[in-house]
Amino acid sequence: MKVLLVDDYRATTDVLADIACAMGHAASKAYCGSDALAAASEEGGFDLIVLEIALPDLTGYEVCLRLRASEKYASRRIISLSADADLRDHLDMSCFDGSLLKPLALCEFEALLSDRSSKLESRWRG
Repeated sequence: MKVLLVDDYRATTDVLADIACAMGHAASKAYCGSDALAAASEEGGFDLIVLEIALPDLTGYEVCLRLRASEKYASRRIISLSADADLRDHLDMSCFDGSLLKPLALCEFEALLSDRSSKLESRWRG
């Protein structure tokens, strides 16, 4: 699976990419919203995008809305990542297929990348 990991905290992005690669996935990284949009526009696209909400240039929410407006990402999985547990009170998160809360449990991320993600999907839904 091709995965795009987006977080301005480079250590988080790099560790998640290492885990995804160790699990046999092709992982790409972006550290801001504009870089995420540029990476997502490449031919073929990504099967899964894990997208931090609080990015320095564009919010992850804005990035998600822009991606969803394209035919390529209208139905691909986009998961939000945030340390804000009350995020759903502030934003309409329906453009995301689910959400992960920081600090991220390794088992949740591994489940997202594995076949077990369909069984755990309800934990990520808003």
